Amino acid sequence: MPEPRSRQLGSCLASGGLPGEQILAWAPGVRKGLEPEMPGTLICSNLRVTFQPHGWQRSQETPLSSEYDFSLANIGRLEAVHGPSRVQLLRPGSLLKFIPEEILIHGQDFRLLRVGFEAGGLEPQAFQVTMAIVQARAQNSPAQQYAGITLSQAGQSSDSRKPPIPLLETIEDWETERKKQAARGWRVSTVNERFDVATSLPRYFWVPNRTLDSEVRRAFGHFHQGRGPRLSWQHPGGSDLLRCGGFYTASDPNKEDIRAVESMLQAGHSDVVLVDTMDELPSLADVQLAHLRLRALCLPDSSVAEDKWFSALEGTRWLDYTRSCLRKASDISVLVTSRVRSVVLQERGDRDFNGLLSSLVQLLSAPEARTLLGFQSLVQREWVAAGHPFLTRLGGSGASEECQSS
Repeated sequence: MPEPRSRQLGSCLASGGLPGEQILAWAPGVRKGLEPEMPGTLICSNLRVTFQPHGWQRSQETPLSSEYDFSLANIGRLEAVHGPSRVQLLRPGSLLKFIPEEILIHGQDFRLLRVGFEAGGLEPQAFQVTMAIVQARAQNSPAQQYAGITLSQAGQSSDSRKPPIPLLETIEDWETERKKQAARGWRVSTVNERFDVATSLPRYFWVPNRTLDSEVRRAFGHFHQGRGPRLSWQHPGGSDLLRCGGFYTASDPNKEDIRAVESMLQAGHSDVVLVDTMDELPSLADVQLAHLRLRALCLPDSSVAEDKWFSALEGTRWLDYTRSCLRKASDISVLVTSRVRSVVLQERGDRDFNGLLSSLVQLLSAPEARTLLGFQSLVQREWVAAGHPFLTRLGGSGASEECQSS
């Protein structure tokens, strides 16, 4: 007697699934937009949506496919289609008004998955898998997906072994990362262990060896949101790359505080370069607007004629802004590599362009940052642990859909 299809599907996905992943619904379908069309199965789990072509075997070493898998946080827009005129935009928590003939999944990374469902008594499965995606998106916030799937769940195995990269949640993680960088002149500070110095900074970070935690506490109080100077990366040649928030000029620091701030900025070097990361770069609002325009231009239903597409691309300003950021990062990389010094990146909020430029400098100057594990470690350190406000910058699923549909 043949094995039930649901059991076959479960065992197939389990061999390459993520720890804790559970199938919520599935339906046979056809991936459209191809010649010829590709038959397969659309699967919704509690972590992602994936299209599994017939005959395709999932590898345990590569549980995610960049072409067919969408983490729930990466779904920017979900549409159900029935006939030539009925299209429903499905937000988290929406109720499906009809049985879809096909659904369109738009990724935040511009990918599009278009799946048409097989006819002949399979309509309930099409309805169920679509509603499962809607409900799964509602139950999984973007913050949980970024922290959980990208690093914790993808890095851990079913036997609960430690992930291959430090999540920077413990003092041991920070000490391991410090030793990896061979940052001998730095130590792990516990001054923010209770988040009473800066709520947006991690519990631990690196400060110069000679700086006492009492001095760190006083010095950080003179920076925006308590985000004082701390080490991001030490170049093998000896230079230090630091980042910090804007200085409160009206905070009236005493002489001891000034000396502590100067000592942290110098980090044992006689040469210190302070870089305003907002100088000559677009505003954050300009970058977000350019990104929205770029996404709209890349949608399949874009009204831009093919012969005008490149001029429209230039009109989004996305390439201009990317060029400006790369040029700035290249200049900072020269500062770091040309001689031994302290290079301090300063941005008022210390949560956007500081993270971007610090990351780009390391990608340009550190070969290990261009490996898979090295890049994951970089993202964890410069973005997740550093308190980048993902929800307000990406707007969450609902906010991004509002922007697209307005």
